[in-house]
Amino acid sequence: MENIVLLKLPIDISTFRKMRKSGYLYVDKTKYAYDLITGGNRYFLSRPRRFGKSLFVSTLREILHGNKELFEGLWIHNSDYNWEKYGVIEFDLSSLGIDSTETFKTGLCHALGEVVQDYSLEVEISTTNPELALRDVVKELYNRFGRVAILVDEYDNPILQVLKDANQAEEIRNATRRFFAAIKGMDAFIDFVFITGVSAFARAGLFSGINNLLDITLDNAYSNICGYTNEEVDSYFSDYIKEWCNLENISYDDLRLQIKTWYNGYTFGSNLFSVYNPFSFMNALRARSFKNFWFQSGTPNFLVEELKKEYRKEEYRIIDPEKFETTEESLGIFEVRATPLPSLMFQTGYLTIKNFDKGKKLYRLGYPNYEVKTALQTHLLGIFTQLDFISAERISLQLRAALIAGNIDEVITLIKQLFTNVPYQLHMKEEKFYHALLQVTFGAAGIKSQSEYSMSHGRIDLLLELPNVLYVIEIKLNSSVDVALDQVDQRHYYESLLVYGKPITLLGLSFKREPKNFDLTYKVKYINNSQEK
Repeated sequence: MENIVLLKLPIDISTFRKMRKSGYLYVDKTKYAYDLITGGNRYFLSRPRRFGKSLFVSTLREILHGNKELFEGLWIHNSDYNWEKYGVIEFDLSSLGIDSTETFKTGLCHALGEVVQDYSLEVEISTTNPELALRDVVKELYNRFGRVAILVDEYDNPILQVLKDANQAEEIRNATRRFFAAIKGMDAFIDFVFITGVSAFARAGLFSGINNLLDITLDNAYSNICGYTNEEVDSYFSDYIKEWCNLENISYDDLRLQIKTWYNGYTFGSNLFSVYNPFSFMNALRARSFKNFWFQSGTPNFLVEELKKEYRKEEYRIIDPEKFETTEESLGIFEVRATPLPSLMFQTGYLTIKNFDKGKKLYRLGYPNYEVKTALQTHLLGIFTQLDFISAERISLQLRAALIAGNIDEVITLIKQLFTNVPYQLHMKEEKFYHALLQVTFGAAGIKSQSEYSMSHGRIDLLLELPNVLYVIEIKLNSSVDVALDQVDQRHYYESLLVYGKPITLLGLSFKREPKNFDLTYKVKYINNSQEK
């Protein structure tokens, strides 16, 4: 078979020029850049971390600089774009070391000083007042080019870095608002503005100073602006996937299905077009293995701190992320002191849009894919049980092994070990709390589960599907375990599951929780199983 020379995978490469000059693969997103620039507007885009925002900003920069030679073979090179040069001011607020209003001001002034040097502008700018410095630089660039563009990448990074100190975060947010208001003051000289970030402070009025700022975060026309579509995966990466297939002796279709299950599923619009997480997908191609690459690359510190805050307890008690419903306006909420859990988890990439009700204008959220579901539920399990991530992951994997082996005593021992660590204050005197916590536990173990599985004659609390067995689980609180098992047994909840052709284990669980005592009892019955009783 002919050897194919593959371009390098651009893992952690966010500089367009480097990708084009150094033999890296680039997935063509220049049609989106063309539409934005020729639209002549001011835009805001929110996407999770490591999703390609910085690369897109870098692409915009090279187009605005008029560097047509870098785009040979790409969509925009063959378009009617005029390649007129702009004076470009770019800020990457994640690279300025900002941790206070003082460093915010000096950092922006330093970035503007670099623009002065890059263009050899004959102007002295303030080193302490970024609004004055911006005014002077914009005017000089306008006088030279007649067109000025401002690109701001990771605008919210300085705020998020100090979010645990709400007062300091609000001070930096206010400083950011003043700086963006200065952009409004130069509106007559600025032709194009593009701002990216993880959070959507825009909804809170942070960008109120910028005229006509268009939020394209959930705009169907730009839902695929970052990340890779199924078509792009097959068009650009098929040779990489084929090499992986040859190594594992697996069919292309089978491997593609696994890749899709692990890394596809992010949706940023009511059209429900899904994209792959580019960071995880390319890392999987490189390593030729499936892992939680995105989660392991670092959960945002501000998210970890938020999930631990006292006021989150009420939200955790009823948490079932795959049942969150919210409006587009709510998805855009991000406040320094309190952000709704669905909004927080959507903006950070741990939940995504799964469905859209056109009549009610409601988005239903859920986990985007297997990678995020297992990693996040392990993380939530750790928060619930006050265990570190590694310990929670270890116990959840032991639980999976025990379920596959049919070792119910071990299953109950592990569940007790986890749930005993849950602070009494978090416990709710309702079955739904234990239901939700069990679902998080099984999700962390990578077990396919269905909550409140409906049938013609009833509803199963939890249905677990493992390679060799199905578990039908009924949950009771402060009630006899016999009642739990009798409900699934005598009502024949399992009969519709016989078509799976797998052994079925009926498991009744009864939880009891008092201030100084926690107990879990169980009763089991086997159907179509060598252990059937």
